[in-house]
Amino acid sequence: MPRMNCPNCGALNSESAQHCVRCGANLTAQRIPFRGGTPAPPKSVWQAIADWLAKPVDIDPRRILKSRQSLERPDTRVVPISIADGQQPPASQRIQPQPNRNGSAVLPYRTAVASSPLAPVPPSPSVMMPPVAAPSPEQLQPLAPGALLNYGDGRAYYSYLITSVARLTYSTYYNALDMVCRRCQTAVTYANATPPADLLCPHCNAPLQPVLIHEHAVAGQPAITPRIPELLELSRECPGILNHQALITYNRIVYAVLDHPGKWGVVVRGRQKRSLDQSLATVIQLGRLIEVLHSRGFTFAGKTSVLTESLVNVGGATELFLADLGVCELLAPDLMRAYRQRSADIVFLTELLVYLLMGRESTSGPLTAIPEPLAPIIQHATRGEYAAVGDLLRDFESLPVTQLPDRPLKPMHGQRTDAGRHHTVNEDTVVTFTFDKEQDRKTVPIAFYLIADGMGGHDAGNVASRTVYEVVTSTILNMQVLPDIHKSTRKLGADVSGDLLKHAIQEANAKLQRQAQARGNDMGSTVTAALLIGHLATVANVGDSRTYLLRRGRLEQITQDHSLVARLVDAQVIKPEQARYHPQRNKVYRSLGQKGDLVVDTFTVPLERGDRLILCCDGLWTMVEDRDIQRLVEQARTPQDACDALVAAANRAGGEDNISAIVVEMV
Repeated sequence: MPRMNCPNCGALNSESAQHCVRCGANLTAQRIPFRGGTPAPPKSVWQAIADWLAKPVDIDPRRILKSRQSLERPDTRVVPISIADGQQPPASQRIQPQPNRNGSAVLPYRTAVASSPLAPVPPSPSVMMPPVAAPSPEQLQPLAPGALLNYGDGRAYYSYLITSVARLTYSTYYNALDMVCRRCQTAVTYANATPPADLLCPHCNAPLQPVLIHEHAVAGQPAITPRIPELLELSRECPGILNHQALITYNRIVYAVLDHPGKWGVVVRGRQKRSLDQSLATVIQLGRLIEVLHSRGFTFAGKTSVLTESLVNVGGATELFLADLGVCELLAPDLMRAYRQRSADIVFLTELLVYLLMGRESTSGPLTAIPEPLAPIIQHATRGEYAAVGDLLRDFESLPVTQLPDRPLKPMHGQRTDAGRHHTVNEDTVVTFTFDKEQDRKTVPIAFYLIADGMGGHDAGNVASRTVYEVVTSTILNMQVLPDIHKSTRKLGADVSGDLLKHAIQEANAKLQRQAQARGNDMGSTVTAALLIGHLATVANVGDSRTYLLRRGRLEQITQDHSLVARLVDAQVIKPEQARYHPQRNKVYRSLGQKGDLVVDTFTVPLERGDRLILCCDGLWTMVEDRDIQRLVEQARTPQDACDALVAAANRAGGEDNISAIVVEMV
């Protein structure tokens, strides 16, 4: 078959092609016949080579040869960073990089391994997906637990102790411990490279903080390096992005250093299929984030594989969070190229939707299990017929929601609170109320459950928990419009309940602060709450009061404990059994009444018949292990029997604190 080269990028095309298969350039204006041999590379590549050759480079071959260390672990990496967050430690206590003769830091030798191709998809006559080339980036050999990752830019130096590794196909996650104390800014080192059991800074006794690090390789020098400060600020502004401490770019490696989110998991692990409603809600959420990135001049540019591995779940919720802004690229100034970048992001959203629905990747060709209303939208997206991400999201939002069953789920609950065996005053407050709302000639059950664990002593804790109960409950009851769960489209969104709970808890926090200032004490409270509307539960928490979901014989903690010890366990720095005896086990880093700018975690959980929610304070779960909580709830005949059994078990184990529990069963 006659072939020709694209005048723009040099790719091979059939002689009859109208547009280039690689870059989409118009081939009808100028046709360059293929002369045989190797096609000419794009001009941009030659220009890049010329620019590289023109740069003065001071190379010490002896230093390069010495830097090729053995791949045995543990090892230490030293890489210069483009941006570092935090203050500069004292010069005498910095972790110094290992410079060569010209003063630059040296990165140890890395070995590249081949990536695995995508799995084929069985044929179906429904929807045709565009060809997806199996990416083949270099994947770095991961660090082993016990290794140190050090870096600096001459102003500040950071050090992370790797505690565990999660290696994926195209990238690697590290649970790690920040070895630079955030209180005194001192680099912590130990003679045997092993931190003590208490994980405290030896200089100021402040706890060392866990972090999560995502590492991936890129094809060339990252263009985002000069704009890293903008990306770091964006991670603090957008709720769909995990907070980034730093983005490190070195040669063809990118590290995203994150505040550890607690329990986390990547979307590519497990490959569980999701319902259409859940999948659409997830994709719409990510699409809104991509809209923000486009408005700031960034794009994902179709980095499907690494980007998918950068999406994580936190806690027991279905929402996805972006864990690595280092996958971004800059939007091109050229309008046509920028249009192709935005189109690639739109195609990625459709591929992610298919992945969530099917539980596996999509490749070129037809797909099965695609609901009928989605077919035309996916076809429009793959043909490049959407001018912007917002156009795609509007079509997604206009799709009808899944009809609720004729007999809606009904919650049944029990509750119990007790002072415990070592206290005469119970500073916990337990709230439950339910009512029905008529919508579209159907009765929708609505329920609200809350446990507030007061802190402060001398009656301050009791006042604090009652204040939380009064403010949050009144806010919920005074709400003028409840989310319409029978709405014909999803334009109202599913965030109303989450926003309501956040607002109510933040109002309680503001009132607690005013009371604490007036009384001259440090009263505070933790809280966990669940708002149920039909089959959807919105769970919120601040502190270490918990909400669990018991479903089909599996107990899962939905909420995240806002305590240092919990983060150390989640980062696999310490084991769960060590947490019960850790000297910092009673310290929470987030609670009501302490700060004006309170962050409230919310989780959305679609419920099924037979599900049970368990809300409790730390006085229960510190006394009764999770496996015993599950056993007692499963053996109980009613939710009230389950609450009675849980409180009794906590008292038998010592009853060291106030004990509160709510058990909700969906029938």
